[in-house]
Amino acid sequence: MSNQNLSGKVAIITGASSGIGAASAVALANAGASVVLAARSIDKGEAVAEKIRAAGAKAVFVQTDVTKDDQLAALVSAAQSEFGGLDIAFNNAGTEGAPGPILDVDPSNYDTVFDTNVRSIWNAVRHQIPALKARGGGVIINTSSILGLRGVANFSTYVASKFAVEGLTRSLALELAGDNIRVNTVAPGPILTPMLERASGGDTDAFNPIIPMNRPGTAEEIADAVVFLASDASSYITGHALPVGGGATAGFVTG
Repeated sequence: MSNQNLSGKVAIITGASSGIGAASAVALANAGASVVLAARSIDKGEAVAEKIRAAGAKAVFVQTDVTKDDQLAALVSAAQSEFGGLDIAFNNAGTEGAPGPILDVDPSNYDTVFDTNVRSIWNAVRHQIPALKARGGGVIINTSSILGLRGVANFSTYVASKFAVEGLTRSLALELAGDNIRVNTVAPGPILTPMLERASGGDTDAFNPIIPMNRPGTAEEIADAVVFLASDASSYITGHALPVGGGATAGFVTG
């Protein structure tokens, strides 16, 4: 019977200084993986790494701007030099950009959102794939969104970027299946993170009317899904989007 024990595995997590990334780094470490945390904030990233080490697991932090290709290459190199290789890559870093009607959004916002949410993954996997192949295979998990599976007004740039992540992920799954590399997305709904605070103007219940479970999720609930996708419990799953959004992709809430 398959399990979610990740002992002996090495994982990279981007956007690991807070929110989903931090919770996932802790969860992957709790499952037995050695983890390499990546984020721009040194203080916050080191604090998460120290929390993991204090619990008896292995963790290092590497300051990383995911829009810089050389820093993504250095991140993979750090996993190899610190822990001997790479088995799991969780490409989680992202930004919501500036919401609003498309006519009110500055075109520079498009570049920021797509560089962070899409191009960073495109660049990252080009460094991760050879490292995964060297271990005989592995797992790539990309953070999408329920808004990568359905449209919504006034978030068009963000939605478009997450649809792009879904397309990239499914294409990579087909491309890499023969190399024993599984590629999936986790697609969160509204989650209690700093991003939701910004997107909702501080009202984290603002999106509850479109969520059948009528509440935002937690970062730990997404982290549980990430561990599942990283583990042998999902050994026959690739090219899949796993929505973790309280039922938001099931249909419409009425009445």
